[in-house]
Amino acid sequence: MRTTIVALQSKQPLTVAPSVAFPPGEFDLVVLTDGEADAVLREDVTGAAPEVVVLDREKWLEQIRGFEGPVEVVTNDEYCLAECARLREELGLAPRHPRRPAAYLDKVVMKRLLAAGGVRVPRFHAFEPTVTATAADLLIEEIGLPAVAKPRQEANSRGISILHTPQDLRDWLAEHDGEPGWQVDEFVDGPLHHVNALVRDGEITPVQVGRYLGPLIGVHAGRTLGGATERESEFTEAAHEMNERVVRALGSEGRFVVHTEFAVNGDGEMVVLEVAGRAPGALVSELALLHAGVQLEVANLRMQAGLPVSEPVARDFHAAWLWPPVMPGTRFHEPGPDLSGLASEHEVHVRRAGREGNETSGGVIGASVLLWHRDPARLAEDVAAVGDMTWFA
Repeated sequence: MRTTIVALQSKQPLTVAPSVAFPPGEFDLVVLTDGEADAVLREDVTGAAPEVVVLDREKWLEQIRGFEGPVEVVTNDEYCLAECARLREELGLAPRHPRRPAAYLDKVVMKRLLAAGGVRVPRFHAFEPTVTATAADLLIEEIGLPAVAKPRQEANSRGISILHTPQDLRDWLAEHDGEPGWQVDEFVDGPLHHVNALVRDGEITPVQVGRYLGPLIGVHAGRTLGGATERESEFTEAAHEMNERVVRALGSEGRFVVHTEFAVNGDGEMVVLEVAGRAPGALVSELALLHAGVQLEVANLRMQAGLPVSEPVARDFHAAWLWPPVMPGTRFHEPGPDLSGLASEHEVHVRRAGREGNETSGGVIGASVLLWHRDPARLAEDVAAVGDMTWFA
């Protein structure tokens, strides 16, 4: 009897068709969500559509127990990780998530463990138990300005505010006075990077290092998001070494992908900003496939199910991604930007908001561009060219 794979989803869509990780001829596949059925997959995902069951979270266990034969429960959704670990325990399945989920989910717990493990993190202040409106002077002394206010447990830059002035800080404190679950970080000014690895029961296998082309917020104001792979160097070796210390500090038990985001400050220090015990979003998993032969989301899902994954192998491609925003009142017009002059191979997906027009009050992601080339210099030229193109009018 075939194993039924139950993939949990809530807020973060799957960025690859589950059938890529679990071929239909070998597995039965169901996506269980407490969100919207049409939001289970990211808009640009191709491949066989899975069966989707929309159900309140408290009924998930009963639903899973109703499947015949062996079952594996997996997820790549930040908002389902703890629940997935709990359900696996209830069902008597092998524990494959980090033993201490809070170490990878709660940003305050995370930074405390990292600092204790000798990993550089931003100065931070945790509001415990709740935000205090009168804390402005203390925060300016402890953290300085600008500062970054963020929820302790969120993902995809949700809830983040950059506070530039004392008045910004006082306004934010007044708005959130009495609320639990918040923290304020030092603003680390420097290039943003990420480093990824496979974690398998204490063994840490480096996959790739990448850089972001700018901050990961600002689409609302018209900023294009993007990132690219880093060529192998002393810098990438140092990033992988740092990432191993990160995993040792947070816990290396289980089988999962670790995605660590860090900034390089003015003193050349690598400062860890965020760590996720899952595959990253955007097109980082696709970059890893082109650059190192490992699709990170596929690897994360398969490892949870106890299945083998591809080992990272240095490939001859460097890759990059761009997400141009579509602003209010604009839309994509055929035939769109002329990409024929690019030296890099590329894939483009224009999102529904880009095709139909943006009716919101701010920018939203309107298109997705993936580029790859053997020459990183030519790739960089093409990334700059795509970034300068007019996508929406």
